Amino acid sequence: MKFTTTTVKTVTGVAGIAAVSVFAAATASATAPTIQGFGTTESLIDGSMVTAYTVSNLQPSSISIPGYTPKGTLYQADITARSNGGVVTPMVKDFSARGPNGQIYQLIDKVLPNGLNPAPIPQGSESSGTLYFDATGAPPNGVVYNDGLQDILIWTSNVPGASAPGAPYSSQVPGAPPSPSTRT
Repeated sequence: MKFTTTTVKTVTGVAGIAAVSVFAAATASATAPTIQGFGTTESLIDGSMVTAYTVSNLQPSSISIPGYTPKGTLYQADITARSNGGVVTPMVKDFSARGPNGQIYQLIDKVLPNGLNPAPIPQGSESSGTLYFDATGAPPNGVVYNDGLQDILIWTSNVPGASAPGAPYSSQVPGAPPSPSTRT
């Protein structure tokens, strides 16, 4: 097999592009998540599409979900998804609740009349609903948006000044080891 100068340049160019892509992906995945208190709006940016999520009122729920028997305590959180750029589709299944010990409580994946509608949202419009979680361990103190590889957005009662009645400050990230106290 004979290699020409053009073939070598093409292979070198493709290898360079692949290396840059791998480096860019590794750099992007190393980005720290955005951590805010409940009630704060956080933006999820995907190219020209911008979804602004607001999560609030994480609390025990008294709802009965037809066809679902909880294994622990049901919790609910209010959520609003707003399109600030393009037509966006709320990625409802990417949300989970997180306990102070790091335990993850997956979203209850049932169609509920008051759940967040996963239908596309036109730019400038919003959709609101409720997320439900089955907490089988410690009570959750955060809600997390995880893209399947890493946490991207986090709302928690562990941010000083965050709204959560009776929730003590222990660390900034749900499930993270306690940080040294600076209180006197």
